[in-house]
This record gives sequence, structure tokens and C-alpha cells, in this order.
Amino acid sequence: MLQKEELLRYLEGKTDEEKRIFLEEEFNLGWRISQGSCKLWFAKVFTYCHPNELEEQLNFFLFLVNVFGYLWNICFEQEDTIFLGCVCPCGVKQTVLYYSITFED
Repeated sequence: MLQKEELLRYLEGKTDEEKRIFLEEEFNLGWRISQGSCKLWFAKVFTYCHPNELEEQLNFFLFLVNVFGYLWNICFEQEDTIFLGCVCPCGVKQTVLYYSITFED
């Protein structure tokens, strides 16, 4: 996975549309939704073995949303975040992050 600094260097000089396409393809971030005043809910699954892996994945995801949210004109609603977790029979852990976004005015 790309590190934050590597990602920022890679995207340097690219148009907003090129950044949007890359983030949609590479990180499955695609919030091309008709704008309106409503709140939209999404889910993101994190798979990990150790808690520090979850922390790294979660921090990177929040970095992507907060730094590049302007590309989709969205706001991440942190107060509406819900986590659900489980342990698979093989020992791998999963956490589902339910989160909402709204469109900026």
C-alpha cells in the first residue's frame, strides 16, 4: 500500500479529475452521487490480524477522505461513525466502519 507521502508525490501535478479516477480505482473511493441536502451512509471493511494493522488502515482511510474529500465536494461526518467487529474462524479480524458523508454547500 502506498504511504501518505508517496501518494501525495504521485498525485502532484495531476488534475482533479485524474486524482479522482486514481482514488476510485486504487482505493475504491467513488462518491459520484447526485448532490443534495441528505446524508449518505457507506461501509468500509478493514481486515487485519493485529490492532496496529487496523490503526494503520483506518488512519490511511481517514487521511484519504479528509485530504481528498474536496474532489467530490463532501464532508465526512465523524460524529456519525459506527464500528462493528468480528473474528473469522481462521483468526483474521474484520471491522466494518459505517460512516456518513454530506455534501459541502
